Amino acid sequence: MAPGWYSTGAILPLARMRSPLSVCATLLAASTFVACASSLDKARVARNANDDVRAEQYLRKSMASDPEDRAAAQRELASLKFAQAQAKAKQDPAAAEKLVRESLTLAPDDEKAVDLLGRVIHAQGRLDEAIQVLGEGDGKACDMCKRYLSVLLLERAGKREAAKDFEGARADYSRATELIPDAATALAVARTSEQLGDLEGMTRAIEKAVPLIRPEDTAAQTEFLGFRERTVLAAAARGDVATCDRWLNYFPPGAGGDGWYVLQLRVAQELYRQKKVDVAITRARHMLGSTHADTLPANRKTEFQRFLADIYRLQGVGYLREGKLAEADDNFRLAMEYAPTDDKIKLLRALAIGGNHETEKAIQVVKALPKETKGHAEVMAILESMQVADRLAEGDVEGAKAALARAQAASAETPEVHVAMAEMLVITPAAGVNKGIVRQLKKSGIVKYPNDEVNRYGEALSELAWAREQARGLGEGYLFRGPGIDARMANLDRQLRAFYPFPVEFNADSTAILKIRFKSGAAGEVGVKTDSGEQTIRVPAGSEGAEVTVRDPGLTYFRINGKVSSFVTEPYTRVTIDL
Repeated sequence: MAPGWYSTGAILPLARMRSPLSVCATLLAASTFVACASSLDKARVARNANDDVRAEQYLRKSMASDPEDRAAAQRELASLKFAQAQAKAKQDPAAAEKLVRESLTLAPDDEKAVDLLGRVIHAQGRLDEAIQVLGEGDGKACDMCKRYLSVLLLERAGKREAAKDFEGARADYSRATELIPDAATALAVARTSEQLGDLEGMTRAIEKAVPLIRPEDTAAQTEFLGFRERTVLAAAARGDVATCDRWLNYFPPGAGGDGWYVLQLRVAQELYRQKKVDVAITRARHMLGSTHADTLPANRKTEFQRFLADIYRLQGVGYLREGKLAEADDNFRLAMEYAPTDDKIKLLRALAIGGNHETEKAIQVVKALPKETKGHAEVMAILESMQVADRLAEGDVEGAKAALARAQAASAETPEVHVAMAEMLVITPAAGVNKGIVRQLKKSGIVKYPNDEVNRYGEALSELAWAREQARGLGEGYLFRGPGIDARMANLDRQLRAFYPFPVEFNADSTAILKIRFKSGAAGEVGVKTDSGEQTIRVPAGSEGAEVTVRDPGLTYFRINGKVSSFVTEPYTRVTIDL
């Protein structure tokens, strides 16, 4: 027998002296073959020698025949299979899958094996299955798998988003961020929610993302800023101030500073555009208050000040047109608080002064301002046109004429100057009208002149028409309009319409253009006679009328079926006459 090996007979005398257990201990201490070693021990020896085949055989034998070692043998066999799977994972994921599945049948709760199974399945291109294994398994949560599961969910979410499956992508992004909270993933949830039109879902995702955005994460900061700008401006366009403020109160790193103030200004501007004037003013004034005194950039401060100055200035102009002079002056004063060097506002205050019947004082204010100030000539013309009305009210016709001349010299095309011209024309007799003509007009005239005074009423209406058209062309935002000018025009127009019923438009030539039509809409002929001669006008049925130009305006006769009527035509007029 070879040295170190002992027969049973050789140890019988020793057995008589010691117990069998002592014999085994002695033999092990001597590093001899242990005939009495368990299958588990032999498996361990084999595994230490890298003999995995023999180790597995002994482990399975132990599991089958050694009740006391069965649990340990099963754990170690699971560990052996896991190690073998790890070794093959990169080169042969299919073989590794088979081995790790064997490991899991032996140790179902081994999270390392579940994690490895997910990885080798994914390596074979079975993404959905890998996610199911890592995320669901046998129904138990796998804490160790969270990070890799999150990676796989993000991979699938990206594919779904690219395919425009925003609902599916959002579900994966949401699950990933629950597993591993991350700013980019939370922002991806917001992005897909935005694509789905889910504003509240997007906002909740942003609220999760905000505390996760780190100072060095400029990509997340930039993406957040894009979300905020789009959402705030869209909310402002809807007039949804609550949503604007909700988003403007999110302050991750990089979210304050100049960009935040720009958004605040744009919100205020949009609210003003929607005629939510008080809300816009309150927001802008708050930005200029003590809360932001140390953080508001100088250029943005100037923009907020200009915004408020413009609002108060335009409000003042509106009150001025309505003749509400105290309110107008209050607004101009507030405008000057925010734009103290703006001479245009001083011009507007001069108009308010003039509206209080202090036109001389107002004119002096304007004269003290630089002539190159925008609106200087127009305001001077407006104040002089107001002098026209004042002088006429006092019966000072010559003074009124002088004021009108000064107004025309300052800015002849200003609407208020044409209104003043209309007021002068109302008291000016029509050219060439004598007593005989007055008698003829009383007999057959189609206009019943008050007190038989045949003045230049048609020309006055033409001037009013021109003034209205010019004012429309200047637009609602035009600053320099006379105090109460709209009411002044309306009152004069109403006085004239009481006896002069025909619509009058401005005619740039010194002729009179007549558009003749029949009230019945029928066809017919009209004889038109002036000092220059007579002509026949044919009016088609249902037409807008037929036009005739009177080169030398004055007394004009209309003959219809033998019936004659008379009318004084005036230069620079275009009159629609219904017969």
